[in-house]
Amino acid sequence: MKKAKIAYFLILILTLSLPLTPAWAQGTFNPNYVLADQDVFDYKSMTYQQIYDFLKAKGSSLTTYKDPITSMLAADIIYRAAQDYRVNPKYLLALLQKEQSLIENGTPTAKKYDWATGYGICDGCSMDDPKLQRFKGFFNQIFAAAKFFRLELDDNLVTLGKTFTGFGPGVAKTVDGVTVTPANNATALLYTYTPHLHGNELLWSIWDRYFSRAYPDGSILNIEGDPKLWLIQDAQRRQFASRAVYFSYYSDPNFDRVITVSESEVNKYPEGYAIKFPVYSFLRSPAGTVYLLLPNETRRGFSSAEALRKIGINPEEIEDVSWEDLTQYAEGEPITIESVQPVGTLIQNSKTGGVYFVENGVKHPIFSKEILVANFGSRKITSKQTTAELEKYITGEPLLFKEGELVKSDSQPAVYVISNKQRRPITSEAAFVKLGYNWDNVIVTNAAAIGVHLLGEPLGEPF
Repeated sequence: MKKAKIAYFLILILTLSLPLTPAWAQGTFNPNYVLADQDVFDYKSMTYQQIYDFLKAKGSSLTTYKDPITSMLAADIIYRAAQDYRVNPKYLLALLQKEQSLIENGTPTAKKYDWATGYGICDGCSMDDPKLQRFKGFFNQIFAAAKFFRLELDDNLVTLGKTFTGFGPGVAKTVDGVTVTPANNATALLYTYTPHLHGNELLWSIWDRYFSRAYPDGSILNIEGDPKLWLIQDAQRRQFASRAVYFSYYSDPNFDRVITVSESEVNKYPEGYAIKFPVYSFLRSPAGTVYLLLPNETRRGFSSAEALRKIGINPEEIEDVSWEDLTQYAEGEPITIESVQPVGTLIQNSKTGGVYFVENGVKHPIFSKEILVANFGSRKITSKQTTAELEKYITGEPLLFKEGELVKSDSQPAVYVISNKQRRPITSEAAFVKLGYNWDNVIVTNAAAIGVHLLGEPLGEPF
């Protein structure tokens, strides 16, 4: 397995080019809260080596760039400025990308290095202005930006409650025609540095992409020593109400797919609605309709008492719930007395051996035994049908692996995590290990089963 891992990452490198948030954050830009205070001022967030590794992982020209005046490496300059002025090096990295794309631009011009953080350049200013030349140069730009945020915080915000341009927590100001009321010191400082909505939204999006959330949708997280299990979904954390609820979604008796992380890592995700009910629960609305809860978080209501009786459910198994509970689930087709197998059936082609998941008259091809087992465990094939009999069903989208599964092809070394129906390649062994993944959890399947998942963004080492 070790040789396979090494081969995988050698090939992958050649083929890929590549804080705590407020409770109301839902993955969209809030102009009143661009970044948290710690996002700008946690100066111990990265070591020199971590800054260097970050630049290298991004393929940045700054990895080897030396300032022509000081002969210092970019990572050293960023680290020293962060420590001297107690500014978060992560923020300085995001600022470099926002202002001159220096993190991701492999061949920047000399001008981009010279004005790396945009310090001193206003909307109507010229870079050739003699008065601005003292700020020119990579070293000067990094130190000037770091100094600006430290002094503006200490000298103005802390003592006066607002910056020299009038931005402060709770102080409403108009920015690009929109009223902005900064919720914290960091946001007030960011508008002082860049008094435009688009520029701050760009910074927020870069920060979100680089530093906010390491784990993709479909991940199951747990804090060491805490029994709670969290599903990451739509960039939120959703708590399983109990272990029984968790086991109804995943055949995982040993919690092999659970990733243990720090409390601060879990808290990066705003808390979403809890996962309260096991799969295949029968839930009764305040209006009296009984719904069957399916694995895809869809609820199907029984159209009549006769349809419910046909299932043979014990009335004591029906749970009364609120509308708030029910509206968390998408409503599917009603279950009528004519409905056959409301939870769907597994049908095998008697000639080819191919298996389909059939639901509501639609057959979904299953491209491998591994996809079948991942979705249905030991569930048996319901029936076998001829090709002609199968043609009566509409052909739907292929069945995919479950969210959060680790998969690889039996003919290629790349390892992927399934997230939002896409396969996201994991960029390195270091990233795989640092994210807390386990090699024993990687499912090996055929290339076709991998290929039915669209290729998503690479998943790199978290910083």
